[in-house]
Amino acid sequence: MSADVAVTTLFTTLVIADIIGNCLVIFVISRNRDMRSPVNYLLVNLAISDITFAAFVAPNHILKKTFTHPDGAIGSGLCMILTGGNVAWVGAASSSVTLVAIAVERYYTVMCPLGSRGKLTKRKVKVIIPGCWIFAVALNMPLILVTIFDEITGDCKWNWPKSWMGAANETTWLVLLAIIPLIVMTGLYSRVVYTLWFKRNDGQELAFRQKGVLRVRKRVTLSVITVSAIFGVCWITGLLIYILSYYDIYMFGPASYAISDTMFMFNSAINPFVYSLLNERFRGKLKGMFCYKCAARVQPSSEPYSVQLANNTSRVTNTAGACLD
Repeated sequence: MSADVAVTTLFTTLVIADIIGNCLVIFVISRNRDMRSPVNYLLVNLAISDITFAAFVAPNHILKKTFTHPDGAIGSGLCMILTGGNVAWVGAASSSVTLVAIAVERYYTVMCPLGSRGKLTKRKVKVIIPGCWIFAVALNMPLILVTIFDEITGDCKWNWPKSWMGAANETTWLVLLAIIPLIVMTGLYSRVVYTLWFKRNDGQELAFRQKGVLRVRKRVTLSVITVSAIFGVCWITGLLIYILSYYDIYMFGPASYAISDTMFMFNSAINPFVYSLLNERFRGKLKGMFCYKCAARVQPSSEPYSVQLANNTSRVTNTAGACLD
């Protein structure tokens, strides 16, 4: 019982931090015109995905402990939509795909700084964001269709026709939303790190050094790599716990599912704090939201909002807030 209370308390804290932190990210971008760039819309989509996960996973671990769940058809309907947490996994899947899109944009921004190749445009964003959600919904349809309310346990469960189907579904998630994204992000970011920190190319290096672009891009790259690394650790570990449970292997006993979901929750909640820790401009924008005098004292910085990815190397100082880089 004490362990259950501890996990629930930690989970509740992470849900609150997730919703507040990501709402601040959305508000900072939407409030400042210079931040309404195509790539920042990907950041907003990432924040919305994380908020969706937090808002719809909460009933599964928190709210349903405070009321008696209806049974029958109504109970199964609630499990499919609300208390089973299926909508939360739609947000989680969208978050994974969005991180890959950001990694691709970061790659082309650094590797092709003076060209238009791979440049993120509003037209592309209008395709990428709906595509993230369509893919997420399609991937979660099997879960939604097999979700029922178990009157014996008094809880929602995934009632797979065959036992192997559950393990196959979790393995599909592990491959499509953790292993493949991590391979892609690792490959892209390794090239970016090599170019920014180790490669010596006089022509490109000269362009990078204009108005501190090189320093800015290193900081931004560090930010997104940190977010991606946390994603990899949390998602691979969490999904492995789910897969092993289908073979009656519980790494943490009865609390395995709760701990796994807590890791997913931590991944969703940590992103805004990574941004604020690694970027002083974002901290300045937050201060400006709560204190007009503080906002008046914030001077323009050559460092962009940590998750904005710039496509133009010649505009950094005055337009840094408009792009990630």
